[in-house]
Amino acid sequence: MATRKRGPTRRVRSAAAGSWIALVAATMLGDAAEALRAEVRADDLTGGGFYRLVVQSYDTHDGHVPGRNARPVGSLQRAVTADELRNGVHVSLLEMREAALGSPSGPPMVLAWIEAAGPDLEFDGRAARPSPGSVYGMAKRRLAGGVLQISLNRKLLV
Repeated sequence: MATRKRGPTRRVRSAAAGSWIALVAATMLGDAAEALRAEVRADDLTGGGFYRLVVQSYDTHDGHVPGRNARPVGSLQRAVTADELRNGVHVSLLEMREAALGSPSGPPMVLAWIEAAGPDLEFDGRAARPSPGSVYGMAKRRLAGGVLQISLNRKLLV
């Protein structure tokens, strides 16, 4: 009796786990697009008013805040309040990679920070970088699904 040969296994992602734009991107771009879900929280934040929350994902990192020349594969910005940050803000962003690269090539990471202002006119915050005094947090990006937890518990000095 002949046995059936199986081809290489392929990781299946659920585009529905992200947003409608992630579903469209996964349909159009295949493995070059992936959704990332995270919860950003700042427990020690005092004061009121609006903050600009920026979240960016990178394929590789060296443990430091990326410089101006680093290119995020996914990013978003939105206005949040101190109360929302204390309770945890859920975000979903779309990561866009070069089709030839596919999955991350190194230890991936997600960077989030807040600034005392609302979002600017840049749509997704891709070119934004934290300024000195910004409260930020970093987390290693898991390759499996789920919600990544990011705690804003550091202050950028330089």
